[in-house]
Amino acid sequence: MPKNRKKQVIQNHHISYNPEIVVKIYKGEHWAITILNRRNKNMSKGFLRCLQEYIDTHKEDAVDLDGNNT
Repeated sequence: MPKNRKKQVIQNHHISYNPEIVVKIYKGEHWAITILNRRNKNMSKGFLRCLQEYIDTHKEDAVDLDGNNT
């Protein structure tokens, strides 16, 4: 790893508390999903379409932090 690069911080994120579902995600992703979860109203279909396109484009390059194939 180059000297100027920081190690990625991994955090646990609760998808659900009942039943408890926890996944490991990078710190910046944790921040982003937390902001999205707080903004659960006034969500446009266009925004969700953009997110789906982003997911479809990047899912093959995603890193499995849990060691599972989920």
